[in-house]
Amino acid sequence: MYGKFSRFEITLRMGVLCLFFLFFMFPFYWLIATSLKKDVDTFAMPPLWVFTPTFENYEAVVLETDFLQQTTNSLIASLLNVALCILLAMPAAYSMSRHGTGGKNLLFWFLSIRMIPPIVGAIPLFVLAAQMRLVDTHFILPVLYLIINMPFAVWMLKMFIDEIPREIDESALIDGCSVLGIIRRIILPLVKPGLVATAVFLFIMAWNEFLIANIFTRRDAVTLPVGIAKFITEKQILWGYITAAATLASVPPIVFLWIFQRNILRGLTMGAIR
Repeated sequence: MYGKFSRFEITLRMGVLCLFFLFFMFPFYWLIATSLKKDVDTFAMPPLWVFTPTFENYEAVVLETDFLQQTTNSLIASLLNVALCILLAMPAAYSMSRHGTGGKNLLFWFLSIRMIPPIVGAIPLFVLAAQMRLVDTHFILPVLYLIINMPFAVWMLKMFIDEIPREIDESALIDGCSVLGIIRRIILPLVKPGLVATAVFLFIMAWNEFLIANIFTRRDAVTLPVGIAKFITEKQILWGYITAAATLASVPPIVFLWIFQRNILRGLTMGAIR
């Protein structure tokens, strides 16, 4: 017996977990496998499970397309979105947490904005951006992503700040610390895991966004999701290029998650144990 479970029960549970893991990882395996196949092997019926891998699709995507420029555009849009969201959401979350600014109605109004489909405001925003000559620039996407992701950032950061006792703020005020000083010297270090978790989620949401990027970019500021979609042409679907580019595009989010995994885990479990 291991605790409350027998050896058989533990083995059964592990077997079920392994089956779930294989089930959810199979699409990712198929993505990588297809990216390593030649066109003949990709369309073979029945599907080939054993084949000679080739990196031709990766070489073609990197050397013959705008993949590197699109990657740079995605990084610029995603990182600027993270910076703007954190910069603006942190004071808002602190004000709502400590002073109840706007009450619960304002907080739910923020969240309701996140529920609105982006296409609702895409057309009027596009007309405005076109008049200001901001379409297909590196400035427009981070601003639009700010509108979409700001409610999520405020909601997440407020929950993390709520876990910090108010007495700490009061002690700092008695010692002569300003509100900005409290946020910078006390709140930010204490909510660092939650801040990192929020930043990673913001990065992933901006990195994967397609609709807004497809509407507001043309050539110079095209991001990776839009660039990958262009491999679907009127004559054919370049599955090798699509899977190779999608595999490479999944690397930055995975790297971010791997680097900050400890902070993300701590951030997501803040307040779980009292």
